[in-house]
Amino acid sequence: MMELNFLKASRKFPGQIVFKNLDLHIPSGSRWAILGGNGSGKSTFLKTAFGALSLSSGKVEYRLNNQAISPQEAALKISYAAPYFELIEELGTLEFLERYRAFRPLRSTATPEYILEKTFLSEAKYKKIRNLSSGMKQRLRLGLALFSQADLVILDEPGSNLDRDGLKWYQDILKQEIGERTLLIGTNYNDDEAFLCDQQIQVSDYQ
Repeated sequence: MMELNFLKASRKFPGQIVFKNLDLHIPSGSRWAILGGNGSGKSTFLKTAFGALSLSSGKVEYRLNNQAISPQEAALKISYAAPYFELIEELGTLEFLERYRAFRPLRSTATPEYILEKTFLSEAKYKKIRNLSSGMKQRLRLGLALFSQADLVILDEPGSNLDRDGLKWYQDILKQEIGERTLLIGTNYNDDEAFLCDQQIQVSDYQ
């Protein structure tokens, strides 16, 4: 399993300090809520955790099964879901999943058809993604994150676009599938999203 170490980490934009001098140890198998309101920097923090956004200074160290690995190696072991994560709108749902697994391995128990079943999208397997509802797209994103072969799972505001039944589905499938993997959840103080987390950090505390 994967652990992360933020060492004197800072991320700045022109005229804005998102966080600075952050020292944080995220142990293997731990479950963290990354807290903050809109614009607080939690999504920026999560993007630096999986390498989509570079730090302004400092570094992130990754260890897998107690062995140091490079950021490039770590990126292949991290899965990520967010409501702004782009899907290929012109593809059918099943076709999209089949193409996805061609470049990103799925867990041994997962196939495209299985993911569709678990995300309640089997009846929409030939429907183009652009024609899915926002809730259906969010279930697809979360399914990809949870059924990818990953040692670190990052979910940014996972309850976005989910109704009451969708939130119950999210909680059930997260409990079933997360296992011993390291988990980071970005949330706007929403206990329905971060219900499994027993550690937390508020990004604005490091501004």
